[in-house]
Amino acid sequence: MIRSTIKCSLFSILCVLFSFPSFGQLTGDTYAQAKAKKTANWVYTYAEAPGFVSKNSSGQMTGICVDLMAKFKEYVEAKDGIKISVTYKAKNPNDFTKFLEEVKNAKGGVFGLSNTTITTARKSSYNFSPPYITNIGMILSSNAVPTMTNMADIATKFKGMTAVTVKNSTNEKRILDIKESYFPDLKIDYVPSFAQAMNIIVKDPKKFTNVDFTYYFDAIQNRKPVKRHPGGDEQTEQFGIIMPLSNDWSPLLDSFMTDEFLQSVEYKKIISSNLGQAAMKFFDTLK
Repeated sequence: MIRSTIKCSLFSILCVLFSFPSFGQLTGDTYAQAKAKKTANWVYTYAEAPGFVSKNSSGQMTGICVDLMAKFKEYVEAKDGIKISVTYKAKNPNDFTKFLEEVKNAKGGVFGLSNTTITTARKSSYNFSPPYITNIGMILSSNAVPTMTNMADIATKFKGMTAVTVKNSTNEKRILDIKESYFPDLKIDYVPSFAQAMNIIVKDPKKFTNVDFTYYFDAIQNRKPVKRHPGGDEQTEQFGIIMPLSNDWSPLLDSFMTDEFLQSVEYKKIISSNLGQAAMKFFDTLK
């Protein structure tokens, strides 16, 4: 009788546990809910990326993604009369892989802010905003490494060096492509964040990384001894705001982030204020 009672109790507990969302799962209000009650709470998670999203010394969130979402919030409030509040709930802001998982497992009005590349594979697991900037992937090392101007020379120029990258990132794919095409003996070390990869290459002349352009300009602004290798520049990726598939605000983000907005003075101010003049001048040389 006691054993039977224990079994019933355990069954009841399990039923209660599995009737709730996964522990720690991020959940925001849907657009459907917001239209009915005229209020909504959006939840933002993020992975730190210089110029795109980070917390400053005063504890305030700054960056291109933060400013774009602020403009989107204004757009929705004016268009639909919905009062929106925002909550930041990033569990692992220095772990890009966990950030992706967090957004993937979220529900409703959750938005992932970072320098996230739009890929065909990711579109099966996430909603994306329209692309808001074109990325330039760069090969970076310490200043002590000879300059590489042609990717075909990387195995010679970087002989004995190890690549540092982040699992499941498009930068990892770039490193793997380099290994397959040019550098079969290349060794690869994995770290949870690109910020950590940058710290490693600054201190160790036997390490290099492939990162998004923003890390290079952040290093320049902070006078770090980092070298960009022009042979490694690759202008192929586009960044977007990332959302779970259940996020029904996505069509509104599409209607907000139009070509007209992305060519506006308002948008250009967001880019220049977050990336600085050095980055803007660099982009001008590419046009």
